[in-house]
Amino acid sequence: MNQKREEGIALITVLLLLVLLMGIMVVTMNLTLSNVSQSGDSVQQSRTLAIAQGGRNFGQSLLQGHVGTKLSDAIVDLAASNTIGNAATWVFAPSQTGTTPPPLTVATNLRTLATNIQSRMNGRGCYGPFTVSGTQQFSLRISFTGQLPACDGQEASTAEIGTGRFISGATNSTQQYSLPYVMVVSAQDGLARRTLTVNGEYRFNVGNGSFARFALLTDAQQSGTSANIFFTSRTLFNGPVHTNGNFAFRDNPYFGGSVSSSGVTDRRTAGGYFSNTYRTCERYYGCYLATDSPFRTPSQLNPPSYGTTTPDFMNGVNWNAPPVDFPTNSNNQAAAAQAAGLYISSGTTVTLSVGNGESGTPMAGVKYQAINVGTTRYRSVENGPLYRWDGSSWVIATNSTGQPINRFNGVVYANGGLTSLKGPPRTTATPPVIPPAVASFSQLTIAANADIRITGDLKYEDNPCDGALRRNSDGTVNVPNCSSDPLIQKNVLGVYTSSGDIKIGAGHSTTSNLNVPKDVQIQATLMADSEVRVENAETVSCNAYGTAYVLGGVISRNYGQFGTFNRGDGSCSSGLGRSFTYDQRMLNGLAPPYFPTTQMTNLLVDRQVIQYGQTEQERR
Repeated sequence: MNQKREEGIALITVLLLLVLLMGIMVVTMNLTLSNVSQSGDSVQQSRTLAIAQGGRNFGQSLLQGHVGTKLSDAIVDLAASNTIGNAATWVFAPSQTGTTPPPLTVATNLRTLATNIQSRMNGRGCYGPFTVSGTQQFSLRISFTGQLPACDGQEASTAEIGTGRFISGATNSTQQYSLPYVMVVSAQDGLARRTLTVNGEYRFNVGNGSFARFALLTDAQQSGTSANIFFTSRTLFNGPVHTNGNFAFRDNPYFGGSVSSSGVTDRRTAGGYFSNTYRTCERYYGCYLATDSPFRTPSQLNPPSYGTTTPDFMNGVNWNAPPVDFPTNSNNQAAAAQAAGLYISSGTTVTLSVGNGESGTPMAGVKYQAINVGTTRYRSVENGPLYRWDGSSWVIATNSTGQPINRFNGVVYANGGLTSLKGPPRTTATPPVIPPAVASFSQLTIAANADIRITGDLKYEDNPCDGALRRNSDGTVNVPNCSSDPLIQKNVLGVYTSSGDIKIGAGHSTTSNLNVPKDVQIQATLMADSEVRVENAETVSCNAYGTAYVLGGVISRNYGQFGTFNRGDGSCSSGLGRSFTYDQRMLNGLAPPYFPTTQMTNLLVDRQVIQYGQTEQERR
C-alpha cells in the first residue's frame, strides 16, 4: 500500500512538473512573439523616420525647383499690377525712399506675395502621396502663409510661421528678401506613422529680369492693323508668351504658361483677334489667314473664346499687360566682351564644341569649352581662364587692353554679323549622333550688331528636357519633363543681335555649309531686334529640312517666317516646321551671361532654402 501510495505521489508530481513546464513554455513563447512583434514595430518606426527624412529632402528640392517657378510667376504678376515695385525702387516697399525699406511695409507686401504663391502651388501646397515601396509612402504640405491645406487624409490646419523681411541690397540693384515657410512631412510604413514639421526661410534675390524669361516675346505680332498671323492648333507653348501688340487665335492653340498682350502696337487697342471660320493661306508664319476674325475686347473675352476658337490658356491670359521695351543697342555685350570675353570682327564663323584636355596642356584631364573663331582656336574651363592656341602652345588670351583673361565671362561679341554659328558636325552613324556644342558647366552669350546665321546644331551637353513639346494624335498635348532648377543643370546659351535678324540657314545651293541639317536642334534663347526666321523660307524643300527644334525661347520685334503651307490641306509647301519647347530653368532666374534685361522685376537665380529645425509631431 505504501509503495503504491508513493508511486501515485510520484506520478502526480511528474504531471505537475509537466504542467509547470508547459506553462513556462507557453509564457516564453508568448514573450518571444511579443518581442518579435515589438521588434517589428520598432523596425517600422525606424523606417518611417528614414521615409520622413527622405520626404523632407524631396521637399527641399521642390522648393528650389517647382516652387521657385511659382515664386517667379508671382513676383512678375505682382510687379505688372504695380502691387510691388521694380528694381529702381525698394521692390517690396516701392513708395519708400530711405536707405533701407521699412520692415512693416516689407512684411505686409511679402504676405501678399506668400498668399499669391500659395494659390499657385499644386493643391495649394499639397504634394503626394508618393509611394516609396509597398505600403511605405509619404506626403508633403508646404505653406508660406501658415495655412496648411487638407492633404492625403489630413485635415486643413494652421501652423506658426515667422515674418518676411528684407536682408540686403539697394535700389537700382539686386535686393535680397526672405519668406518664412513651414513644411509638414507625413510618412508611413504599414500602420506605423510619423510626422515631421520643418521650419525655415526661403531667401531670394530680385532685380531687373532677363529677356530670356520669355518663351515668346514680340513687339508687333501682326504685320499691320489687321489680323494675319494666327496661332492655331499647331501652336504649342509651355512658357510665358507676350506681345506688345495683339495676338490672333484660331481653333485650339495650347499655352502652358502665362499669356499677355498690351495692344500698344498692331491695332493699338487691348484685346485679340478670334477666328470662327477661315480660309487656309499659302503664306505661313505659324498661322492661318482668316476671313472673319473679329477683334474682341477684354470685356468680350470672358471666357476667352469665340465660336469654334477655344485656346487653352492653362495659366490665364492678361489683355492689359504693360508693354515690354526692347533694348536699342548691344553696348553692354560689347563692353563685356572687351573686358573678359571675346571681341571679334564681323563676317566670321564661330564653332562651339566640348572636349577633355590633353596631357601636357593647361587643361589636362579637365573638360573644356571650345570656341573656334574662324581658324583661331580658344578654350575655356570652368571658373577659369580663356586660352588661345598660338600655333605651338595654349596661352592665356588677353582682352582689348592687353590684360590676361584669367576668368572668362562667357561673352562672344562680333562687331558686325556672323556668317556662321554652329556646333560640331553630326556623326555618320544611322541615326546620326549630335555631339554637344555647349559644355555642362558653360554659360555663353553670342552677340552681334548685325545678322547672325545659324548653320548647324547647337546642343547642350546636359539637356534639361527629356523630349519636345508636341500634340498627340488624340489631340492631347505631351509636355516633356524638364528640370527647373538652374543650380543642377547649368549650361545655357544665348544668341542676340541688336540690329538685324537671326537667320536659320537654308537654300544656299553653292555654299551648302551655310545650310542647317534636317531637323536642326537649337538649344538656346534667341533674341533679334528684327526677326528670327528661316532663309529662303518660301522656296526650300520641306523634306530636305524637316523641323526646327528649339529648346529655349524666341524674342524678336516681329514674328519671323519659317515656311509656307498648302492652301488646301495645310501640309508643308516649303521651309521648316516649328517645334518650340520652353527651358523651364529660365523661370527660376537662369539667363545667359550679359543677356539683355528688361525693366520688369524678376526672380534671380541665386537663392537659399534654409532649414532652422524640425520637430516630431506624431508617432504611433
